[in-house]
Amino acid sequence: MPLKQNPDPVGHAGILAAEQLDPARGWLRDAGSTSPPAGAEAPDYEIVCAPEGDHFQGRLTIRRHASSGTNTAVYLQAGVYETNASLDLVTLEDHRKKGMMAGIGNYMVEFGGHSQNRVHLYMSPEMAELSRRAELEHCDDLVYAYQQTLETLELALVSVSSAGPVTGATSDQARAKVAAAIRAAIPPQRAGLGIDPPAWLAEYERLCAKTRERDDNGWHFFDLERVEAAKVPGRDRPTYLTGARRDRADFPICYLRYIAGNTEIGTHSTAGVIV
Repeated sequence: MPLKQNPDPVGHAGILAAEQLDPARGWLRDAGSTSPPAGAEAPDYEIVCAPEGDHFQGRLTIRRHASSGTNTAVYLQAGVYETNASLDLVTLEDHRKKGMMAGIGNYMVEFGGHSQNRVHLYMSPEMAELSRRAELEHCDDLVYAYQQTLETLELALVSVSSAGPVTGATSDQARAKVAAAIRAAIPPQRAGLGIDPPAWLAEYERLCAKTRERDDNGWHFFDLERVEAAKVPGRDRPTYLTGARRDRADFPICYLRYIAGNTEIGTHSTAGVIV
């Protein structure tokens, strides 16, 4: 299975699972998750030289083709979701009085036996689409990283292999001609990586890691705002993390709605980030 080119829609439990968290106990506020590739392999090749009359022939043989590895990509689809978090209203009110309020998400704490409420997250259709586009940017970044590295080397090797053998007066000369042909088939902007496959794999992994800048810089950070229950469509049909309600019917619920905040989705190009 190749890299994900489109993120999958999931519920809050799916987001938790993608982050290796137990849906019955874990909690986070993320609206999506895209994992780095696992199992990637650089192409492997061999230059074979053999005598042919009064000269030597050099031929490139591909022993293993490139693999991008596989990954997961999910985003939170529209809906209302039970969480394993509560809202620390005491600290929130204290900060409000002191004029030091932070974003509402900062007052989410792990749900426990003494919790006075449970947070339900509301993802509107509009914000779900924005979340999908955010994860799509990560998907595009990873595919681009592959195209610029392992796929580039793969195409160069296939080109040289398909061209047939070269001749040289000696075995070393024939070998050098094949190596020169590989270098010539590599685009100038990637020539600095040479023809050693491990270097290309290392560069692929480096470029893949660059996609995290979208999160580290806050470009994909959705804010939350507290909203009255009456303004939450579908609040009477939430998706429960364990498949059923765990609280008594009259247990207080705090509804938090995803908002775009200062996200910068669609602003930073893949070619500008993956460098």
